[in-house]
Amino acid sequence: MKLASIKPNELAVVKEDTWIPVGETLARQGALPTDFSMLDLIEKYALLKSSLVRALEQGNARKIDAKLLKPPVERPSKIWAAAGNYKRGSEGLGDARGRGSASRASPEELLENIFLKPPSAIAGPEDNIVIPKNADSIFPELELCVVIGKRARDLSKDQAFDAIFGYTIMLDVTARGYGLSKNLSGTRNVRKGFETFAPIGPWITTKDEIPDPHNLWMKLWINGELKQSAKTDAMINDIATQVSFLSQVTTLYPGDLITTGNPDSPEFQEKLKPGDVLKAEIEGIGAMSLGVAKES
Repeated sequence: MKLASIKPNELAVVKEDTWIPVGETLARQGALPTDFSMLDLIEKYALLKSSLVRALEQGNARKIDAKLLKPPVERPSKIWAAAGNYKRGSEGLGDARGRGSASRASPEELLENIFLKPPSAIAGPEDNIVIPKNADSIFPELELCVVIGKRARDLSKDQAFDAIFGYTIMLDVTARGYGLSKNLSGTRNVRKGFETFAPIGPWITTKDEIPDPHNLWMKLWINGELKQSAKTDAMINDIATQVSFLSQVTTLYPGDLITTGNPDSPEFQEKLKPGDVLKAEIEGIGAMSLGVAKES
């Protein structure tokens, strides 16, 4: 099932090129609170399936309007983001491993390099990535993003997928040239933490519709030109490893986001400028478009 957040405050099930509003119907039935959000639906999803089926039967399908899409999760408790998590080693867009040189860090060290992005960095489909006043080297990194489905702590790798609700797309945007410090790892949270630097969407695809999240093509176009193309099977630390590790660090909550790494090293990424138009697509999920603007 594909689940979308709709402006101003609605939830919908996406079917092909239409969506069926269900949030208000579920609220009237008492299945969701009146001030519901996607977090409520995620947390109660296992108990809501029969109610959701009835809400679909009562709803009217409408043509998808991308401008009405909100970020599927607007206020997660946290966003974890992987760094250097692809094998890389190629120079061509046709190679699924990702381009450039791979990290010299061990898989265990890469887990310890996972960092936090603030929830305030979230933006949605059709929004602008806003270039901050004092930064001009802005780069987008296309990533498969895991959406956590239940409270979880100290998970084994075998238990990790039980805690996953589904998947969405995230661009891990970074102001690569920002600031005076030469300690790029130390300033990562700042450089990647600006407003709009975590656009997600277009919706969440539940995990049952993606039997193998390590077998998906990811593609990013800028102004109609393909700039990133790789497959998720080239991750160094797979999804279960990342989820298990992070559950040892913090309690994971419904709606928490874990974005799993970008395939291309920095020299193969495209610097953004005002007026650019981006299209991000991941197989099995969908596609979303974004603009780029300079902070006024």
